[in-house]
Amino acid sequence: MRVPRVTMDMIAAVVVLAQRRNLEAAGKELGLTASAVHKRIQAANQIFTSRLFTNTTDGVRLTEVGEVFYAHAMKAMEQVLLVEETSIAASHLQANHILVGHSTYLPARLLALLHDTHIISGLGIRMEHKPGLTLAMAQSVAKGTLHAGLGFLPIAHADLLVHPVAEEPVAVCMVSGHPLATKATIRPQDLDGEPIIATGRETFPVLHQQIEEFFQDFGIKLNIVADAFGPPEAVVMAEHKVGICLLAASNIRAKSSVVAKPLSPQTLTRRCGLFVRQDNRHPVLKSFVDLILQRSAMWHSAK
Repeated sequence: MRVPRVTMDMIAAVVVLAQRRNLEAAGKELGLTASAVHKRIQAANQIFTSRLFTNTTDGVRLTEVGEVFYAHAMKAMEQVLLVEETSIAASHLQANHILVGHSTYLPARLLALLHDTHIISGLGIRMEHKPGLTLAMAQSVAKGTLHAGLGFLPIAHADLLVHPVAEEPVAVCMVSGHPLATKATIRPQDLDGEPIIATGRETFPVLHQQIEEFFQDFGIKLNIVADAFGPPEAVVMAEHKVGICLLAASNIRAKSSVVAKPLSPQTLTRRCGLFVRQDNRHPVLKSFVDLILQRSAMWHSAK
C-alpha cells in the first residue's frame, strides 16, 4: 500500500486558503500564523512540482492544478470528517450513550415521549438529542453519525430499517372566522380555488406531493399562494389570513385562532417513524428501539 505524501494539514491549508483568498485570513481560521499556512502550501507545491495558487490584485486564486487538487481535497476532508464522526458515534454506543435525531415538527406527545429521560434510565442508557429535518437525519443515520432518528415517513433508504410509530389524519386548518370553519368536515371540493399555504415543499417535498395527488384524484388543482418552511410558520400565516393550510390537528396550538376541521375522506395522513441502520444490531440500540415502540403502542392504545 502506497502511503500518501499529501497530509491532512496540507489539504486543510489549501482548502481554507482557496476559500479565504489570503494567508492571514486562512491562518486565523486554522489557528495558525500566515507563515505556517504558507509553509504547508509550499510543501504541497513541492510534491506536485507545480504551484497550486497564483497571486492576483485581490488575493490568491487557484491554478489549474490547484483547481483539480481543491475538488478532490474537499471530498477527502468530508470523508475524514465522516470517519471521525462515525468512530465517535461507535464509541458512544459502546458507552451506552445513544445519539438520537428527531424532527422538531413531530406531534407534541411523540416529542414528549422521546424527551422523557425516565424511560431509559432503568436500562442504563444515556440519550443525546439532535433536532433537525427528517431527510437530513435519515442521511446521518445511514452514514452512522446518528444511531437512530424519529421523523416523518416515507423514508426511502435501502440501508435503513423503519418502524412506524404514529399516524394522524391531515386536517384543514383556517382561522375560526373563515366560512368553511362552520362545517363539521371539509370535502376536497370545498377547497377548489381557496388560497392554500404549502408546507415544507423544499424541506420534505414528498409530503406536499401526497397532498397534491390526493386533490388531483378529485380533479382539483390547489391554489398555492404561499410557502411555509414548517407547520409553526404555516399556522402563523393562517392566523394572518394568508390562506388555509393542510396539517395534522396536533400542529395547532391550544390558544390559536386557527381551527382544524377533518378532511373527508380521511385517507390523507401524516405518519411518523423510528429509523435505524439495518446492520446496527448493538444490544443498547435494540433496547432503546424496543422501548420506544412499546411506549408508542401504549400511547396509541390509550387514545
